[in-house]
Amino acid sequence: MAALLAATALTLTACSGDDDMQAKPETDVNAVVQQHADAVAVIAGQALQNPSLTPHGCTGPNGQISDTIYTVQGVYNLPAPTGEKHLDVIARIRADWKTKGYTITDDRTVAADRGVAAAKTPDGYKLDVETATPDGFAVFVDSPCYERP
Repeated sequence: MAALLAATALTLTACSGDDDMQAKPETDVNAVVQQHADAVAVIAGQALQNPSLTPHGCTGPNGQISDTIYTVQGVYNLPAPTGEKHLDVIARIRADWKTKGYTITDDRTVAADRGVAAAKTPDGYKLDVETATPDGFAVFVDSPCYERP
């Protein structure tokens, strides 16, 4: 449910950066989003469930709105961990991100054995793992904005 709410809340994303927006086919961006989600699943030791890859419009770096400027959001669920706490899984994921040189943008415990970890990759992808209700995790991967070739 948390994954669905967050996915529907994101309808228009603002791009930041310079005027030189990279052109990339949506299939290539989808593949990178999926790779990031798969890496989270491997660290969590669980298989991704309910995958959803959705393109959204972006506002370009100069405020322009165009059908050719887009971002892709991947939304996934992970089952609850077996034999360990949710916060232990989030800690492993966060440690993996730090090892890869990602910038941790959010790191909180929100209740007993419930938490959030988020990061940004050097190439601008945003990763977010949150404990979900009633159990398990919601995983979000957002690409930076790209121009359709």
